[in-house]
Amino acid sequence: MRKMNLLIPYVPLFSHPDPLFEEFTYGDGKTRGKKLRKLTEGSHVFFHTKLRGKKYITAYYVVHQVLPTAVVAKHPYLSKFANPHIGRHKREKEELENDTILFGYPIASGILRRPLPFTRQLAEKLSLNIKFTKGRSETQCIGSATRNWRELENEDVDVLLREIECLENGSGELGTEELLSAEEVAEFLERDIENYIVRNPSLFGNNLKLVRRQERVPGGRTDLVLQDAKGNLLVIELKLNLIGHRALDQIGRYIEEVRKETGKDVSGVIICKGVMPAFQEEFKKLKRDIRIFCYGWQLKIQPWEEVFE
Repeated sequence: MRKMNLLIPYVPLFSHPDPLFEEFTYGDGKTRGKKLRKLTEGSHVFFHTKLRGKKYITAYYVVHQVLPTAVVAKHPYLSKFANPHIGRHKREKEELENDTILFGYPIASGILRRPLPFTRQLAEKLSLNIKFTKGRSETQCIGSATRNWRELENEDVDVLLREIECLENGSGELGTEELLSAEEVAEFLERDIENYIVRNPSLFGNNLKLVRRQERVPGGRTDLVLQDAKGNLLVIELKLNLIGHRALDQIGRYIEEVRKETGKDVSGVIICKGVMPAFQEEFKKLKRDIRIFCYGWQLKIQPWEEVFE
């Protein structure tokens, strides 16, 4: 039986974080909410948006369940989700037309650490029949054709999942020795740093090896866990920006949860852009079981001919 799958555009809004990727929920109402209710367990929903002037697919949900927001808001457990549609229903205390919440399976769904470029090459592998016309850019053509929700065939889902798998497994990832253009540096995201650490665990000690990657713990998801020759564990958390107390509290929880689960000695590393000025003196006094590392970029200047050899 054919499942309905959807390709949904969104604009990131601080005041209305939906889709709420941290909990794999999405809410909508009226005509779109009615369409959400046609989704069945196991259907796929892919989300795309514009980043730095280009289109990207940033996440996908494998549908667990779809429920009216009024039902979710009264449920003893589901009502605790933070999706803004649930909060709005609680405040207004009346059922909005077809307002609906989609829940994705946390294990099967995915947030792309490195977004998948939604290019003409990718579009032509799908059944969307997007027309690319003269005088309009690739991004403009794709944006016009996908401004509204589009249904995807099962074969389209297979194509997108294969493309995502190639990207996640490092196909086309940036090398550590190659010269990066300004645009490539801007797109050098957390996943690339993670891949670099996996290839170079000796950055944090001798005889370290990867034992876990993107595994869930009660308080969230650990980025990487390494183990030394004595069996001691090192939890590594990656942050692209300046960090403060929140990052410290987070890795502290992860260390404690991994320690309880394994019974082993566990320490932690946070890799980040740097520490917020207000917390720098405090961070200098950290206990030895948590260390801070900063990432950076290597600048090279080469003759033009060598870049394109």
